[in-house]
Amino acid sequence: MVLKPLARFAYRIFGRFVYKHKDLFLPLQEDLKKARLPYSLDEYVSLIILVALLSFLIFLLIGWILFHPLPFPMNIITALFGAIGTSAILSIILYNHPKMAAISRASEIDAVLPFAVMHMSTLAGSGIPPHHLFRIMGLIEKYGEVARECNIIYRDVSILGKDIFTALSDAAKESPSRLWAELLWGITSTLRSGGSLREYLFMRAKDLRTMIERKERELMETMNLLTEIYLIIFVMGPILVAIVLALLSMMGGTFNIGIDPVQGFALLTYLILPVTGVIFLLIAEMMKPREVV
Repeated sequence: MVLKPLARFAYRIFGRFVYKHKDLFLPLQEDLKKARLPYSLDEYVSLIILVALLSFLIFLLIGWILFHPLPFPMNIITALFGAIGTSAILSIILYNHPKMAAISRASEIDAVLPFAVMHMSTLAGSGIPPHHLFRIMGLIEKYGEVARECNIIYRDVSILGKDIFTALSDAAKESPSRLWAELLWGITSTLRSGGSLREYLFMRAKDLRTMIERKERELMETMNLLTEIYLIIFVMGPILVAIVLALLSMMGGTFNIGIDPVQGFALLTYLILPVTGVIFLLIAEMMKPREVV
């Protein structure tokens, strides 16, 4: 990643300090593992500290240039608070990035899991060893993060020398997806008990498919509700507001905040409606399920 060299540089500067206070950041270590980010805990915390300091100095300088015309000491106070606020926001974003990345990975895994498990069931029926099953699944790019998890399991067995039970256990513990972790625990139990892996995967795929269909129905109901809200806000709403503003303009009135009807209509047309529309598009995009090619 682009920030990896910067993280190493930050670790050389702040690594000793971070190591002494590592206990304060243990929840972040779990998020880093689940997000599969290529940083150690010490490197990432050092990176956050470095970015916070650099952003503070840079925005303090920018703030001083922008607010220099203000009277003293207001210019210094404004620049200082702006720099502190910017540094704090960037630090919060960086600190929460692993957690958000892990949540994103979990969503991607859950979206393709029913199809991947059905494929795994077919492979298991051919009688290949479990670790080779994960090797083949890791080669199928359309399964995205599931393929990545399968590659890690196969790497642990074939390169790191772990037995299949340890590799599955470690992958389940570090998985951001509850469904994937439950699947791996189930595979472990099936292999230990000598059961049919193909039958277990086939039944699990059916259960996952039923769950996905239920979620899709709930999603359609939510999208229908959003559609009705959209029609009210963007079709009926502007018409009613335009009528009210026209009547108010004819009577020569203004709003309590000192805006006349013409300015109010311009504000509605060029600011409120576009911003609300963008928010609706973002909500719809976030709710859209991931497609499997």
